[in-house]
Amino acid sequence: MAINKLPDGRYELDIYPSGRNGKRIKRIRNTKKECRLLEADILREFASVPDKFARDNRSLIDLVDLWYSSHGHTLKDAKYRYSRTLALCDRLSNPSVSEFTSEVFSIYRQRRLSDVSVSTVNHETRYLRSVFNELKRLGFYYGDNPLANIRTFPERQRELSFLTYDQRDELLYQCEQSSNTHCAPVVRLCLATGSRWSEANGLKASNLFDNRVIYSDTKNGKQRVIPITSKLSSYLRSQAFPTNTGRLFDSCRSAFRKALERTSIELPQGQSTHVLRHTYASHFVMKGGDILTLKNILGHSDLKVTMRYAHLSPDYMQQAVELSSLDF
Repeated sequence: MAINKLPDGRYELDIYPSGRNGKRIKRIRNTKKECRLLEADILREFASVPDKFARDNRSLIDLVDLWYSSHGHTLKDAKYRYSRTLALCDRLSNPSVSEFTSEVFSIYRQRRLSDVSVSTVNHETRYLRSVFNELKRLGFYYGDNPLANIRTFPERQRELSFLTYDQRDELLYQCEQSSNTHCAPVVRLCLATGSRWSEANGLKASNLFDNRVIYSDTKNGKQRVIPITSKLSSYLRSQAFPTNTGRLFDSCRSAFRKALERTSIELPQGQSTHVLRHTYASHFVMKGGDILTLKNILGHSDLKVTMRYAHLSPDYMQQAVELSSLDF
């Protein structure tokens, strides 16, 4: 154990509670007395829970497997997140937990940015951070989270493209020409309710009514009930046929992409099916729709996400003029 005075006048406690082969703890305090008190607390804790200070020789993949079996498998995107996190561990060369530090991950992030987007790196940071947080909460991991103080990179807000009425009609025409007869009804459902593609394409027969649809398999797991016209409901029933999964429509995402390619519409990368959702939201706001109502329709958990459409409102920020201190 050592207490060293730092150049800035503070003191650093450097201690191995279980010996040199065990876990090393370094903490900085303002005074030497505070370091001694902290040392005493650590030694008392070591006496009651010695495993907490043992060197953790498990590999990173061992922790991810434990996270998945104890918690991760219950998440909506369980298999996707699990595979992404395992791939991340492989790229890190699967170090032992005791050797995995914030510095190791920071170097990895900088290198990774040359191959993928900032958004992808931020997702990886959140995925691995949550593994440590959850295992610590469950009592399967005693150490500090090495990613606790690593902040995600700021991301530039993506351009939100939406279709004009002419573009909408052009797209619908091409969808009607598709050999996949479910493409057009799924597109119309997205445009009429602002749903995500997976929600509309996966709609079950039991969730379609004369005046509403119920989206139960949603991104955040919360059920949404969206009103529709009886005309749309009748059209959907006439075009659909129940599948062996209880869904009204077979998969038609690739058919939509091919239909989109046959149009003159140009979209930012990664916004093919999602442009339908943006189109609903944008026209809803431009027609004077309430932003809070739109939040509930789209199923956003955070109003800040919905506020991306606010600038399209005809009355957006009008009070900035009406209530100005200068009448000029």
